[in-house]
Amino acid sequence: MSEAAEGAGLSILILGTADWNQPIATNQHYMTRELAALDDARITFVESMALRSPELSRRDLARIARRLAAVVKPVRGEEVRRPVPAGTRIASPVVAPAAWTAVAAISRAQLRRAVADWRDAPGIKVLWTYTPVTYGLEAEADVIVYHCVDLLGEVPGISAALIDAHERRLAEAGARAAGSSPVVVSHLEAAGFGDVQWWPNVADVSVFEGPETDATTPVDTADRSGAAVFAGNLTTTKVDFDLLAALVDHGIDLHLAGPVSEGGGNARPEIDALVARGATYHGMLGADALARLYRSCAVGLIPYVQNSYTRGVSPLKTFEYLAAGLAVTSTPIPAVVPSEPDVVVAETAEAFVSSVLDQVGSPSTTDLARRRALARANSWTARGETAREFLTSKVGAIVP
Repeated sequence: MSEAAEGAGLSILILGTADWNQPIATNQHYMTRELAALDDARITFVESMALRSPELSRRDLARIARRLAAVVKPVRGEEVRRPVPAGTRIASPVVAPAAWTAVAAISRAQLRRAVADWRDAPGIKVLWTYTPVTYGLEAEADVIVYHCVDLLGEVPGISAALIDAHERRLAEAGARAAGSSPVVVSHLEAAGFGDVQWWPNVADVSVFEGPETDATTPVDTADRSGAAVFAGNLTTTKVDFDLLAALVDHGIDLHLAGPVSEGGGNARPEIDALVARGATYHGMLGADALARLYRSCAVGLIPYVQNSYTRGVSPLKTFEYLAAGLAVTSTPIPAVVPSEPDVVVAETAEAFVSSVLDQVGSPSTTDLARRRALARANSWTARGETAREFLTSKVGAIVP
């Protein structure tokens, strides 16, 4: 950052689409950590901006209760499960679902009150948003970045027309955009954004690599043969459960981890059916436990169904799997780039099962080292540097 920019200070408002303490860390959590490394940066992270209307489910009702409780009694630092970077504050305004236009004025007021520290801050103000619904806060920002990691208009329960209108409004306001997959980049260009950055999702590689004797030789002597794993949001709108059942029927030792239908729906019957067939569901795991599970398996799975939403998905688990030394087999998701023999994209269900059966032997030391090298080239360490340089260049352009 230029001396002028550093002297002005930098206040960054991040509008999220997830809670800070949600079970699985996503792009917005990692990016908050990386942007907090900027000199003189003050960050306000706003939890889920309620793009989807809630369901009458225990999950959504609990989320609403937590948000209301945070208004009465703000969360103290020691109560936060996910570490909060230095210089970062987590804000939890009560914002109604974006489609509830009748109460939009109330949501706007709640949000503006919750981010008063950013609005009143001296120096350069940055709006870095994961949602196009910003309630006009872009008007108070010197730099606007729309970081789009999903085709939000294709998510069940979210209005496609609402997303389209707000994305076009952000483009007209001069926001710079980054997309996580080629499909998302093309979508942003069609919405009117220029010079869109392509930032594929990457992994927190160091967590998943495990111990090493030196820089090139991983220590991993466990027998992984026969085992495959999928970790992520276990939802019928994303996961092909029939494909997973076929793996179990072919003798694969299948392991599952992650939340059940985070974002809507109920895939519990599908998970119970897999467990009855012989799969193991580990529930929610922290990063260290998840890394240990990965390192006990030979193949990491990306068993996504083909639909308008998954076309834009960029699975960061691709590089988590590789960092742990796993081979990867994926259904044909555009953002998953084949790199055989380590990453195989299977066009059919039969090819998917065949690939997993081919990969399920215990990897050699050479396999492990090659896969981890591929993961390191797609890490948050490198992405953080890219994002900071990108933001610094935009800030530098407006500082005299």
